[in-house]
Amino acid sequence: MSGPTGMSEGDWEALVMDTLGELAWLPMEGKKIAPGSGERESWAELIIPGRLRAAIERVNPGLPAAAVQEAMQTVRSPKSRDARGENFLVHQYLTQGIRSVVYTDEHGAEHNPTLRLTDYGDPYANDFLAATQVVVTDGDHKRRFDVDLYVTGLPLAVVELKKAGDENAGLEGAHAQVMTYVEELPLAFRCNVACVVSDGI
Repeated sequence: MSGPTGMSEGDWEALVMDTLGELAWLPMEGKKIAPGSGERESWAELIIPGRLRAAIERVNPGLPAAAVQEAMQTVRSPKSRDARGENFLVHQYLTQGIRSVVYTDEHGAEHNPTLRLTDYGDPYANDFLAATQVVVTDGDHKRRFDVDLYVTGLPLAVVELKKAGDENAGLEGAHAQVMTYVEELPLAFRCNVACVVSDGI
């Protein structure tokens, strides 16, 4: 991203959100997806369950409610607090699907489908949401992400913005900040596919 020096983080954030809006991302303030809004369910969890559930039901038509719930539970239940290990698991769910859900239909036939979390056949049918100033807490740690990019309710990317031209707030500082977030809030990065840092230069 490029632009004049001296623009504040807020200026860059507004520019990023305007650009994402032009690319069909739904722009939203983080407080509008905060717990109590009907979107996120806890401050520690970034996933938006309702959007994820709707995607699973739409991409996997005919799936029984219990199977949808089991798929949801698989995605939302970390097996550890290791950011990289958890990220690898969710990456497999995204790219290969979920194969652990088994159900029996009304005729007694057993099914073990590959459940998809996103629509690869029609990418534009997916739910794209860009949220600013998203607060997440984990124990004593509380952080606010500049921009979180959600696809079907999954927080797949974090954008960290710094004031353009500020020698004390460049890309190295932004990268170090994101790495601190990963260390303090490992489960917030379970679904992360990309971390984008920019100082606008």
